[in-house]
Amino acid sequence: MSETTNDSTEPNRETTESEAHGGDVDVSGADRTPGEGLVQVENLTKVYDPDGANVTAVQDMDLHIGDNEFVTVLGPSGCGKSTLLECIAGYLEPTSGSVVVDGADVSEPDPSRGVVFQENRLFPWKTIGENVRFGPTVRDDSEVDQDRVEELLDKTGLEQFEDAYPNELSGGMQQRAELSRLLANDPEIMLMDEPFSGLDAMTKELMQEMLLEIWDDENRTVMFITHDVEEAIFLADRVVVMTARPGQVKGVIDVELDRPRDFEVLTTDRFTRYKDRALELIHEEAERAMEQADQGK
Repeated sequence: MSETTNDSTEPNRETTESEAHGGDVDVSGADRTPGEGLVQVENLTKVYDPDGANVTAVQDMDLHIGDNEFVTVLGPSGCGKSTLLECIAGYLEPTSGSVVVDGADVSEPDPSRGVVFQENRLFPWKTIGENVRFGPTVRDDSEVDQDRVEELLDKTGLEQFEDAYPNELSGGMQQRAELSRLLANDPEIMLMDEPFSGLDAMTKELMQEMLLEIWDDENRTVMFITHDVEEAIFLADRVVVMTARPGQVKGVIDVELDRPRDFEVLTTDRFTRYKDRALELIHEEAERAMEQADQGK
Protein backbone atom coordinates (compact mmCIF):
# COMPACT_ATOMS: atom_id res chain seq x y z
CA MET A 1 0.00 0.00 0.00
CA SER A 2 1.38 3.41 -0.90
CA GLU A 3 2.36 5.79 1.90
CA THR A 4 0.10 8.61 0.72
CA THR A 5 -1.98 11.02 2.75
CA ASN A 6 -5.51 9.87 3.47
CA ASP A 7 -7.89 12.39 1.88
CA SER A 8 -11.02 10.98 3.49
CA THR A 9 -13.82 13.47 3.99
CA GLU A 10 -15.77 11.24 6.38
CA PRO A 11 -17.59 13.42 8.94
CA ASN A 12 -15.94 13.92 12.36
CA ARG A 13 -12.47 12.98 11.12
CA GLU A 14 -9.77 15.20 12.65
CA THR A 15 -7.77 15.93 9.49
CA THR A 16 -5.32 18.35 11.05
CA GLU A 17 -4.49 15.94 13.87
CA SER A 18 -4.06 13.13 11.35
CA GLU A 19 -1.65 15.22 9.30
CA ALA A 20 0.33 16.04 12.41
CA HIS A 21 0.98 12.33 12.95
CA GLY A 22 2.30 11.35 9.55
CA GLY A 23 -0.53 12.14 7.16
CA ASP A 24 -2.09 8.69 6.97
CA VAL A 25 -3.26 7.95 10.50
CA ASP A 26 -6.98 8.68 10.76
CA VAL A 27 -8.09 9.40 14.30
CA SER A 28 -11.57 10.34 15.40
CA GLY A 29 -13.16 10.94 18.75
CA ALA A 30 -16.45 9.70 17.28
CA ASP A 31 -17.44 6.33 15.89
CA ARG A 32 -19.58 5.39 12.89
CA THR A 33 -22.82 7.21 12.20
CA PRO A 34 -25.54 5.94 14.61
CA GLY A 35 -27.70 3.29 12.97
CA GLU A 36 -24.87 1.70 11.01
CA GLY A 37 -23.45 -1.72 11.73
CA LEU A 38 -24.25 -5.19 12.98
CA VAL A 39 -23.53 -4.05 16.55
CA GLN A 40 -24.98 -0.75 17.79
CA VAL A 41 -24.12 0.43 21.29
CA GLU A 42 -25.91 3.70 22.12
CA ASN A 43 -25.31 5.84 25.24
CA LEU A 44 -24.30 2.75 27.22
CA THR A 45 -23.80 3.26 30.95
CA LYS A 46 -23.09 0.47 33.43
CA VAL A 47 -22.92 1.18 37.16
CA TYR A 48 -21.84 -1.46 39.68
CA ASP A 49 -22.84 -1.24 43.33
CA PRO A 50 -20.28 -3.19 45.37
CA ASP A 51 -20.88 -2.74 49.10
CA GLY A 52 -23.16 0.22 48.43
CA ALA A 53 -20.51 2.26 46.61
CA ASN A 54 -21.52 3.11 43.06
CA VAL A 55 -18.77 2.49 40.50
CA THR A 56 -19.43 3.62 36.93
CA ALA A 57 -17.53 1.26 34.62
CA VAL A 58 -18.80 2.64 31.29
CA GLN A 59 -20.60 5.94 30.74
CA ASP A 60 -22.58 7.23 27.74
CA MET A 61 -20.58 5.07 25.34
CA ASP A 62 -21.35 4.73 21.64
CA LEU A 63 -19.86 2.00 19.45
CA HIS A 64 -20.92 0.66 16.07
CA ILE A 65 -19.33 -2.38 14.43
CA GLY A 66 -20.03 -3.26 10.82
CA ASP A 67 -20.84 -6.67 9.37
CA ASN A 68 -17.67 -8.79 8.95
CA GLU A 69 -15.57 -6.01 10.51
CA PHE A 70 -12.65 -6.76 12.85
CA VAL A 71 -12.55 -4.18 15.66
CA THR A 72 -10.07 -4.22 18.51
CA VAL A 73 -10.74 -2.39 21.78
CA LEU A 74 -7.71 -1.01 23.58
CA GLY A 75 -7.62 0.65 26.98
CA PRO A 76 -5.99 0.70 30.41
CA SER A 77 -6.89 -1.81 33.10
CA GLY A 78 -10.24 -1.15 34.70
CA CYS A 79 -11.55 1.08 31.90
CA GLY A 80 -14.65 -1.03 31.25
CA LYS A 81 -13.52 -3.05 28.22
CA SER A 82 -14.80 -6.34 29.63
CA THR A 83 -17.98 -4.67 30.87
CA LEU A 84 -18.64 -3.45 27.33
CA LEU A 85 -18.09 -6.95 25.94
CA GLU A 86 -20.33 -8.58 28.53
CA CYS A 87 -23.14 -6.10 27.81
CA ILE A 88 -22.91 -6.95 24.11
CA ALA A 89 -22.81 -10.66 24.95
CA GLY A 90 -25.93 -10.31 27.09
CA TYR A 91 -24.23 -11.34 30.34
CA LEU A 92 -24.75 -7.89 31.90
CA GLU A 93 -27.77 -5.60 31.75
CA PRO A 94 -26.93 -1.94 31.03
CA THR A 95 -27.86 0.59 33.69
CA SER A 96 -28.96 2.84 30.84
CA GLY A 97 -28.57 3.01 27.09
CA SER A 98 -29.01 0.18 24.62
CA VAL A 99 -27.19 -2.63 22.86
CA VAL A 100 -28.61 -3.82 19.54
CA VAL A 101 -27.17 -6.70 17.49
CA ASP A 102 -28.52 -7.40 14.02
CA GLY A 103 -31.54 -5.19 14.69
CA ALA A 104 -32.59 -6.87 17.95
CA ASP A 105 -32.18 -5.55 21.51
CA VAL A 106 -29.76 -7.63 23.56
CA SER A 107 -31.43 -8.86 26.75
CA GLU A 108 -29.75 -12.23 27.38
CA PRO A 109 -26.94 -14.43 26.05
CA ASP A 110 -27.47 -15.99 22.64
CA PRO A 111 -25.41 -18.39 20.48
CA SER A 112 -25.29 -15.74 17.76
CA ARG A 113 -22.87 -13.84 20.03
CA GLY A 114 -20.03 -16.20 20.85
CA VAL A 115 -17.49 -15.38 23.56
CA VAL A 116 -13.90 -16.50 24.13
CA PHE A 117 -12.26 -15.50 27.42
CA GLN A 118 -8.64 -15.36 28.54
CA GLU A 119 -9.08 -18.53 30.60
CA ASN A 120 -10.39 -21.52 28.69
CA ARG A 121 -13.91 -22.65 29.59
CA LEU A 122 -13.66 -26.14 28.13
CA PHE A 123 -15.39 -28.93 30.03
CA PRO A 124 -12.48 -30.97 31.48
CA TRP A 125 -14.50 -34.21 31.53
CA LYS A 126 -15.29 -34.02 27.81
CA THR A 127 -12.96 -34.69 24.89
CA ILE A 128 -12.08 -31.89 22.50
CA GLY A 129 -14.53 -33.27 19.95
CA GLU A 130 -17.29 -33.47 22.56
CA ASN A 131 -16.57 -29.89 23.64
CA VAL A 132 -16.85 -28.67 20.05
CA ARG A 133 -20.14 -30.51 19.54
CA PHE A 134 -21.65 -29.52 22.89
CA GLY A 135 -23.34 -26.19 22.11
CA PRO A 136 -25.12 -27.14 18.89
CA THR A 137 -26.14 -30.51 20.34
CA VAL A 138 -27.77 -28.91 23.38
CA ARG A 139 -29.41 -26.14 21.35
CA ASP A 140 -30.84 -28.33 18.60
CA ASP A 141 -31.17 -31.59 20.52
CA SER A 142 -29.56 -33.28 17.55
CA GLU A 143 -26.22 -34.50 16.37
CA VAL A 144 -23.84 -31.96 14.89
CA ASP A 145 -22.55 -32.52 11.38
CA GLN A 146 -19.33 -34.49 11.94
CA ASP A 147 -17.89 -33.04 8.75
CA ARG A 148 -18.22 -29.55 10.25
CA VAL A 149 -16.52 -30.63 13.47
CA GLU A 150 -13.65 -32.14 11.51
CA GLU A 151 -13.43 -29.00 9.36
CA LEU A 152 -13.13 -26.77 12.43
CA LEU A 153 -10.57 -29.00 14.11
CA ASP A 154 -8.58 -29.01 10.88
CA LYS A 155 -8.71 -25.20 10.65
CA THR A 156 -7.38 -24.90 14.18
CA GLY A 157 -4.75 -27.63 13.79
CA LEU A 158 -6.44 -30.02 16.22
CA GLU A 159 -7.53 -32.74 13.82
CA GLN A 160 -5.32 -35.26 15.64
CA PHE A 161 -6.69 -34.32 19.07
CA GLU A 162 -10.44 -34.87 18.75
CA ASP A 163 -10.34 -37.64 21.37
CA ALA A 164 -7.93 -35.86 23.72
CA TYR A 165 -8.99 -34.12 26.94
CA PRO A 166 -8.29 -30.43 27.66
CA ASN A 167 -5.69 -31.15 30.34
CA GLU A 168 -3.67 -33.06 27.74
CA LEU A 169 -3.27 -29.93 25.59
CA SER A 170 -1.05 -26.86 25.88
CA GLY A 171 -2.53 -23.44 26.60
CA GLY A 172 -2.39 -22.46 22.94
CA MET A 173 -4.09 -25.68 21.87
CA GLN A 174 -6.82 -25.17 24.47
CA GLN A 175 -7.52 -21.71 23.03
CA ARG A 176 -7.68 -23.24 19.54
CA ALA A 177 -10.25 -25.70 20.88
CA GLU A 178 -12.20 -22.75 22.31
CA LEU A 179 -12.24 -21.18 18.84
CA SER A 180 -13.48 -24.42 17.31
CA ARG A 181 -16.26 -24.70 19.89
CA LEU A 182 -17.22 -21.07 19.33
CA LEU A 183 -17.46 -21.49 15.55
CA ALA A 184 -19.48 -24.69 15.89
CA ASN A 185 -22.29 -22.51 17.30
CA ASP A 186 -22.25 -20.50 14.04
CA PRO A 187 -22.13 -17.05 15.73
CA GLU A 188 -22.66 -13.82 13.82
CA ILE A 189 -20.19 -12.04 16.07
CA MET A 190 -17.14 -13.33 17.92
CA LEU A 191 -16.51 -11.49 21.20
CA MET A 192 -12.96 -12.11 22.40
CA ASP A 193 -11.74 -10.92 25.80
CA GLU A 194 -7.92 -10.98 25.75
CA PRO A 195 -7.88 -14.62 24.61
CA PHE A 196 -4.13 -14.71 23.89
CA SER A 197 -2.78 -12.71 26.84
CA GLY A 198 -1.73 -15.80 28.78
CA LEU A 199 0.29 -17.32 25.93
CA ASP A 200 4.02 -17.08 25.24
CA ALA A 201 5.11 -14.64 22.53
CA MET A 202 5.61 -17.18 19.73
CA THR A 203 2.35 -19.02 20.40
CA LYS A 204 0.55 -15.68 20.60
CA GLU A 205 1.81 -14.67 17.14
CA LEU A 206 0.76 -17.99 15.65
CA MET A 207 -2.69 -17.66 17.23
CA GLN A 208 -3.09 -14.14 15.84
CA GLU A 209 -2.27 -15.32 12.31
CA MET A 210 -4.60 -18.31 12.65
CA LEU A 211 -7.42 -16.08 13.91
CA LEU A 212 -7.08 -13.77 10.89
CA GLU A 213 -7.18 -16.76 8.53
CA ILE A 214 -10.34 -18.07 10.24
CA TRP A 215 -11.94 -14.61 10.23
CA ASP A 216 -11.28 -14.22 6.53
CA ASP A 217 -12.54 -17.72 5.72
CA GLU A 218 -15.60 -17.71 7.99
CA ASN A 219 -16.77 -14.12 7.31
CA ARG A 220 -17.50 -13.27 10.94
CA THR A 221 -17.68 -9.99 12.83
CA VAL A 222 -15.07 -9.76 15.59
CA MET A 223 -14.70 -7.52 18.63
CA PHE A 224 -11.37 -8.26 20.27
CA ILE A 225 -10.27 -6.78 23.61
CA THR A 226 -6.56 -6.40 24.30
CA HIS A 227 -3.93 -4.48 26.28
CA ASP A 228 -1.36 -5.13 23.54
CA VAL A 229 -0.97 -2.18 21.13
CA GLU A 230 0.80 -4.19 18.41
CA GLU A 231 -1.81 -6.94 18.62
CA ALA A 232 -4.61 -4.37 18.38
CA ILE A 233 -3.20 -2.82 15.20
CA PHE A 234 -2.09 -6.06 13.54
CA LEU A 235 -5.53 -7.67 13.80
CA ALA A 236 -7.90 -4.78 13.26
CA ASP A 237 -9.76 -2.83 10.65
CA ARG A 238 -10.31 -0.25 13.39
CA VAL A 239 -8.77 0.25 16.84
CA VAL A 240 -11.12 1.75 19.43
CA VAL A 241 -9.17 3.38 22.28
CA MET A 242 -11.08 3.77 25.55
CA THR A 243 -10.59 6.31 28.30
CA ALA A 244 -9.84 5.47 31.91
CA ARG A 245 -12.91 4.71 34.02
CA PRO A 246 -15.65 5.56 33.38
CA GLY A 247 -14.97 4.13 29.95
CA GLN A 248 -15.80 6.11 26.85
CA VAL A 249 -14.38 6.19 23.32
CA LYS A 250 -11.29 8.41 23.34
CA GLY A 251 -10.38 7.84 19.71
CA VAL A 252 -10.81 5.49 16.76
CA ILE A 253 -7.89 4.63 14.48
CA ASP A 254 -8.66 3.32 10.99
CA VAL A 255 -5.99 0.73 10.16
CA GLU A 256 -5.32 0.81 6.42
CA LEU A 257 -2.91 -2.09 6.08
CA ASP A 258 -3.18 -4.61 3.26
CA ARG A 259 -4.75 -7.99 3.94
CA PRO A 260 -3.86 -10.78 4.29
CA ARG A 261 -1.29 -9.65 6.86
CA ASP A 262 1.84 -11.26 8.20
CA PHE A 263 4.25 -10.09 10.86
CA GLU A 264 6.54 -8.37 8.37
CA VAL A 265 4.03 -5.51 8.46
CA LEU A 266 5.22 -4.68 11.99
CA THR A 267 8.48 -3.34 10.53
CA THR A 268 6.83 -0.87 8.13
CA ASP A 269 6.71 2.90 8.60
CA ARG A 270 2.94 2.90 8.34
CA PHE A 271 2.56 0.36 11.17
CA THR A 272 4.97 2.39 13.31
CA ARG A 273 2.86 5.52 12.83
CA TYR A 274 -0.28 3.66 13.88
CA LYS A 275 1.55 2.28 16.91
CA ASP A 276 2.93 5.68 17.94
CA ARG A 277 -0.51 7.27 17.77
CA ALA A 278 -2.15 4.43 19.71
CA LEU A 279 0.57 4.59 22.37
CA GLU A 280 0.06 8.32 22.71
CA LEU A 281 -3.67 7.88 23.24
CA ILE A 282 -3.36 4.95 25.62
CA HIS A 283 -0.51 6.50 27.64
CA GLU A 284 -2.66 9.48 28.58
CA GLU A 285 -5.39 7.17 29.84
CA ALA A 286 -3.00 4.80 31.62
CA GLU A 287 -1.70 7.76 33.62
CA ARG A 288 -5.27 8.71 34.55
CA ALA A 289 -6.01 5.12 35.58
CA MET A 290 -2.94 5.08 37.84
CA GLU A 291 -4.01 8.37 39.43
CA GLN A 292 -7.46 6.90 40.07
CA ALA A 293 -5.88 3.84 41.69
CA ASP A 294 -3.63 5.99 43.89
CA GLN A 295 -6.67 7.99 45.02
CA GLY A 296 -8.64 4.83 45.71
CA LYS A 297 -11.30 5.63 43.13
